[in-house]
Amino acid sequence: MGFSESYLGQLRELVGDRVLIVVGVRVLIEDEAGRILILKRTDTGDWGLPAGALELDESLNNAIHREAWEEANARLGEVQVFGISSNPETERFTYPNGHRIQNVSVLARARFIDGALATNDGEASDFRWVHADEVVEEHFTRPEWPSLLAFGRWRDTGEFQFF
Repeated sequence: MGFSESYLGQLRELVGDRVLIVVGVRVLIEDEAGRILILKRTDTGDWGLPAGALELDESLNNAIHREAWEEANARLGEVQVFGISSNPETERFTYPNGHRIQNVSVLARARFIDGALATNDGEASDFRWVHADEVVEEHFTRPEWPSLLAFGRWRDTGEFQFF
């Protein structure tokens, strides 16, 4: 689905560049070796996670699976929600086109089942499997960095992450 057909794209047509509060998902996809999938974003050039906004009439679980497929052509196994990120200091973001948002993101971990890594929506230009501690902060999209750190805390403690 293209941006103009998405719920967020339709809202943008009505409100212009006003800050929108957006409910979305971020998924940390793990392979059998415990590495996570990161993708190079075409809008900012930063590395990030498969992520996106909830569509009208869509469940969070369906959004997680849809974003993994749209952005990385990945099919997922079991999904576990491990946190919620809503800190305005990191979740407020301005895209290169001037659109401003403040995210409330459900953070999930899922097992990679299969799929030849590729973009189905044009939002990614490259893909890498990495261990979370190999990711370099200055090359990672700012709003998603705390989610990556929360994933590490969750893996270490098993405690739900809420920030």
